[in-house]
Amino acid sequence: WSRTFPTGVLNRWLREVVTGAPPPVVEGVRAKLKYIIQTKGRPPTFIIFSNVAELPETYLRYLTKQFQDSFQLFGMPVRLMVQKSAKRNPYAGDKRRRGGFGLGGRDA
Repeated sequence: WSRTFPTGVLNRWLREVVTGAPPPVVEGVRAKLKYIIQTKGRPPTFIIFSNVAELPETYLRYLTKQFQDSFQLFGMPVRLMVQKSAKRNPYAGDKRRRGGFGLGGRDA
């Protein structure tokens, strides 16, 4: 009933499952499942970060069934939620200029 999984194991599982059955097209955009994290242990609750806000119910059922089969969680409720990743790159467009002249400054 209460199990936690390392994030690395979850991400390897996600990569394997997505390779077997790619996510569907949602609103004209191919869904990309980026990574998965566990947020709770009772019941096991996971958030999948993606480029879309939600996935079709059929694909979520497929992921849940694959998860239960892969980790032997038969009969245990597993919650999978999808969250859209931030579209903005935190490193792009940083307008603050930094020195760049090394330790001695411009005149050294």
